[in-house]
Amino acid sequence: MGLFSSEKKHARTVALIDIGSASVGGAYACYESGKEPVLYYTARVDIAPRENETVIQAMQRSLTFLEQLLIEEGAPQLKRETGHGSITEVIVSIAAPWQQTQVKSTKIQEEKPFTFTQAHIKAVIDTVDQSGDRLPSGETIIATILNGYEMTHPFGKKATRADIIMLTSSLDKEVAGIVETSIRKAFHTHKITFTAFAPIAYSVFRTLYPHQQDFVVLDVSGSGTDVLFVKRGLLANVQTLEQGTQDLVSAAIKAGRRAHLGNTDLIDTEVNEAFSKEADAIESVWIKGLHDIFCTFSDTEALPHTVFLLADQATREYLQRILEESELRKLWLSDSPLSVIPIEPSHVAQKIATRGIGEPDLFLAMLALTGAESHKE
Repeated sequence: MGLFSSEKKHARTVALIDIGSASVGGAYACYESGKEPVLYYTARVDIAPRENETVIQAMQRSLTFLEQLLIEEGAPQLKRETGHGSITEVIVSIAAPWQQTQVKSTKIQEEKPFTFTQAHIKAVIDTVDQSGDRLPSGETIIATILNGYEMTHPFGKKATRADIIMLTSSLDKEVAGIVETSIRKAFHTHKITFTAFAPIAYSVFRTLYPHQQDFVVLDVSGSGTDVLFVKRGLLANVQTLEQGTQDLVSAAIKAGRRAHLGNTDLIDTEVNEAFSKEADAIESVWIKGLHDIFCTFSDTEALPHTVFLLADQATREYLQRILEESELRKLWLSDSPLSVIPIEPSHVAQKIATRGIGEPDLFLAMLALTGAESHKE
């Protein structure tokens, strides 16, 4: 079934796909000028590798099932709500471990004043390495600073020095090929836009907290943790840690007991001493990795006191407790307390609505807000 057709110029509807290491999510988002975006359908499918199946194979299987839900359940729901079941494009976010992101800073300096143009931006983007086993998945200009001053509209202005801060992302070629082929087959389109977690988080948190200039974002997924540092309103660094929440669940399975996810603790450790020891060891590895990342950043910048925590609902409070009780707190050499803020769907509810079939989904809502910014452009 073809889902694409022409729409009014002032409105568009897109399919959103969020691919993480623990689950894949999908939604239909509608954008209309002058209004907040609306999610009319949401669905999320866990990635659970079967015996002798790789994580990539499990992801592909879950993605295929998600696409089926979007077409068979989501499209009819979209048509009932909006009068049509068509979309203009598919926006795909792929997280670690298949997505890699880094901040690149380039300086242009001349003795005599020069006029800053789009050619300078293009020259910086053209320097991105596109070789190897990875594919570029987007370059985002975070800031353009002329003679020490950040410029929202730098083109045509004179300067002797320009600093361009750019966020570059790349995808594992195998995963990119699998995802693109699957989406084309499901939605019969070549209009697919890939994006990464870092530019999404940076854009969304600047929108939600415009007066918060210094902060850290921790995105703790199944098999990894992304760490974003924002200083003076600019994305300063992005790092990835290999440990995630799946390690804790695996520890429970190896200990012979299924993890019980409660309101304040991941598991009742008194019930299973073996799990308690394994969980403590894994927690220590995770905290040590974060400690090293934070120390590297603090060598050149003061650490922000606000940490926004992104994690699934089952582990959110547990991870918050680990962070607040860990040795990490000693890195902040001041009397100001560290503030760990777990982000929930309610935090973005004022910026986006969810209607029809589906539950509020934080990561799909964040992806939808990023799509809203491109709609304004």
